[in-house]
Amino acid sequence: MKRYTFKATAAVLSLGLLLSGCVSDNSGSKRNKEDSDSKDADFVTSVDYEDIETVSFDQDSMSNEYNSYSFELMSQVLSRVNNDTNVMVSPASVMFALDMCSAGANGDTLDQIINLFADGADAPAQHAFAAAMMERINSSQDIEFSCANAVWVNSARMSSGLNPDYEDYIEDYFDAEITAEDFDSNTVNEINEWVDDNTDGMIDRVLDELEQQTVSVLVNAIAFDGNWLDPYEDDQVRSEDFTTSSGDVITVDMLNGTEELYYETDRATGFLKYYDGWQYALIVMLPVDESLSANEFLAGFTGDDFSEFINSGTYEYDVYTKIPEFDYDFDTNLNAVLSDLGVTDAFDEDLADFRGIGLPDSGGNIFIGKVIHKTHIELDRSGTRAAAATAVVMYDAACEAPAQFREVYCDRPFAYAIVDTESMNPIFIGTYNG
Repeated sequence: MKRYTFKATAAVLSLGLLLSGCVSDNSGSKRNKEDSDSKDADFVTSVDYEDIETVSFDQDSMSNEYNSYSFELMSQVLSRVNNDTNVMVSPASVMFALDMCSAGANGDTLDQIINLFADGADAPAQHAFAAAMMERINSSQDIEFSCANAVWVNSARMSSGLNPDYEDYIEDYFDAEITAEDFDSNTVNEINEWVDDNTDGMIDRVLDELEQQTVSVLVNAIAFDGNWLDPYEDDQVRSEDFTTSSGDVITVDMLNGTEELYYETDRATGFLKYYDGWQYALIVMLPVDESLSANEFLAGFTGDDFSEFINSGTYEYDVYTKIPEFDYDFDTNLNAVLSDLGVTDAFDEDLADFRGIGLPDSGGNIFIGKVIHKTHIELDRSGTRAAAATAVVMYDAACEAPAQFREVYCDRPFAYAIVDTESMNPIFIGTYNG
């Protein structure tokens, strides 16, 4: 059983976070009635920023919890879109964004966010797991995998700035750049330009506007650009038919290949294809039930199903594969998704407790107003480019040739994941329906 001891390191990943201060006065709310009634109250922090440097965690246990969360998140998102919609989320991005929030949270607000990712874990252990994942991303070899974080603080509405301990934490563990300025019409442009730069142009904006009551904005971005370890040659790319989830037949550029690792359960068949460096790979999951759209299939696919699928891997066969070239964008509001997954207090203007982040000049309570998640993917004969941004807007209130073969022909809707090959934790999960 692997255990990791986390040491302080510069870490960055894909997400974005906004904090806004509401003009209404929530000083008598259930959350802070007994603790603080004014903006002069001390910062309240449950996370021990001093001890987190040496906290240890069980890698196998935390990985299993993360996988369960990842597919629960995807299932909830899929339940809110049409069956023919191409969907991709980055569970890693959402985790890092909310961990930035939880670092300044207390009580049930903190527990609900941490339990989303690892039920029953303490905050330092979950943060250390996330930081270790970010460190692996930042140290990737042979592919371009970049992560960045930045914070804008509205000096006109949070004159005291961020909680110094919280500020040190996000600088040390998220390598966040911090800018304090009076927000104006140029601030949105600054943030979107930063996102554009740090997603290699794949996501050109995460915000359309900043409400007048915004007190702080934390933005993080991730960009993945990996070439296949074994690229497809020109003669492996052919115009072929693809049957969409609605039954229409379209013509696609189909990538034809032969892979070595084959997966099969009663739910799906699939294959794995490595990117340069072997550290990350694409896993394809083709539903056994051909009547299902990819969204219907993955909506009922759990972390346990994914573990069973991964554990079925075998090198016994040559795997003849087909997968279309494709690209698309996806965006969604995750408020209802996260609430259904148990993160409720953070959205409640009375119950939310984020006093460890900062104290708005209004003296009101800070709570999450909306969580915006945007992704982009391009998969072609050379490799894959993918990006994600998550904005949390907070308001005040090699084997010998086998004798047999298998076929995984993705000429109909399928699901996929880009995974870390050491832990098999998905960084991105998506569907393609045509």
